[in-house]
Amino acid sequence: MSDSTRRDFLKSAGGYGATAGMGLVGGLGVGRPARTDVRAEHPFGYPEGGLDPQRTRELGYNGFKGVTLAAGTNHGGCAFGAFNSVISQLQEVVGEPYTTIPVQMMDWAGAGVVGFGTLCGTLAGTSAAIGLICDAREARAFVADLLTWYSETSLPTNLHAPTGELPQSTAESNLCHVSLTRWCRDSGYASGSPERAERCARLSGDVPAKAVEMLNTAALGSRRPSEKTVCRACHYMGPSYTGGQFTHGDMNCLTCHITLKEKQVTVTGH
Repeated sequence: MSDSTRRDFLKSAGGYGATAGMGLVGGLGVGRPARTDVRAEHPFGYPEGGLDPQRTRELGYNGFKGVTLAAGTNHGGCAFGAFNSVISQLQEVVGEPYTTIPVQMMDWAGAGVVGFGTLCGTLAGTSAAIGLICDAREARAFVADLLTWYSETSLPTNLHAPTGELPQSTAESNLCHVSLTRWCRDSGYASGSPERAERCARLSGDVPAKAVEMLNTAALGSRRPSEKTVCRACHYMGPSYTGGQFTHGDMNCLTCHITLKEKQVTVTGH
């Protein structure tokens, strides 16, 4: 799909825009939005004028720190903050069906999924929001672009820095464990320090803000790390498993396999 087609797609998909639902977050006082201009492949809608990236960044930051929902329960963390920063705005300006989505559904994804350090919670929460806004094909394209941006960008951006600037680092990965460890190594701050928590709070705003920028302009960049092309010259998904020519995934291979270039590996028993 071309950029111009994608822009037309998003504009037409935002048929019930900012004037349709002006109620409270959580569905209280929200009128039923008009759906006449909503395309079938994008039924939930997105405001034609887009969302404000800076407000998204602030909501994500505050969501990480912790917010109290209408039900009186308190939630926080990276995945919740990122997801809530987008969905809560759509609950305000679009209304249904976003008002029926419990934003606390992303609590489990924090700290790389219940603390396991896998996919960064900011990516999990933001990707879930994209999956609600876009049809499946568009969602995959936007999420792929977002993951590449995350792995190749110096973060946090410090664009919302209520306590001053923090050191930045490039994760070269989408994994919480790798991203956080690289930042701690480069910054000199311990993983349990207040500064590291502040860094993750800012990422909880930076990542959904970037997604909103992409959705607003329907702009996509390079969606695959450049090193992947080099690795795929020898390793690719195919039938010859015994020959070793198989791999899966689009993350930067050299993040984990850099030592293969430095060591002579001997495999015994074959």
